[in-house]
Amino acid sequence: MSTVEYLHATDHRGHYVKTAERTALLAELREHSRRHGDAPLAVPVVHVILMNSAGLLRLVQRGDKPENPFMWDKAVGGHVVWDDPRLPREAFDANLRKEVAEEVGIQEVVLAADIFQYRQLQLSATLDYQAQALLHLVDLDPWQAGISRVRQGEPWLKRQYVATYVGIFDGPFVFMDGEAQAERTISKRDLMMDVLEQPWLYADGVRTFMQRYYHLLRVA
Repeated sequence: MSTVEYLHATDHRGHYVKTAERTALLAELREHSRRHGDAPLAVPVVHVILMNSAGLLRLVQRGDKPENPFMWDKAVGGHVVWDDPRLPREAFDANLRKEVAEEVGIQEVVLAADIFQYRQLQLSATLDYQAQALLHLVDLDPWQAGISRVRQGEPWLKRQYVATYVGIFDGPFVFMDGEAQAERTISKRDLMMDVLEQPWLYADGVRTFMQRYYHLLRVA
């Protein structure tokens, strides 16, 4: 039996506005955006950008999804489902762990408290990147914009309250829930060039993270 999923909606400052059933809320925001050119509220999400220990970015090809079908995208992304509408940091961290397990089969996540602990853990050489993902939070943006392309109808501008995590994982991806169907590795330089030359192959979030976090996408 499927469970009804509820999402919180927030304003441009990340402040709670309302809670609604997921499908109905996204439809409301989509129609408003198409009529007015922008969404009135954001939905909280986690984005996970993964590299291997050689510094290559790991992308996945989305499956036949309602949004951005078959496009290349960051490794993991998903809506934040949480009881507390104040959305504490715990909400994003917990959903990060849930999404990486469900979408690419990563069962063990080492989440550094900050960039300093992240570097210390890298230098310690105590982690097994075949089995463990090392991640840290690099940004929390309450009003990030992205163009969402759909199978039917016009693209629309979607607002998201995004927690972006960056990290390292060398193990195989195991596609657990149909969100993705293939993977590839690519250098950040080559990806930047490809996004500029063939933007239709990529979800809009790839352009966003390459523009914002290019200097952070390194392993040493």
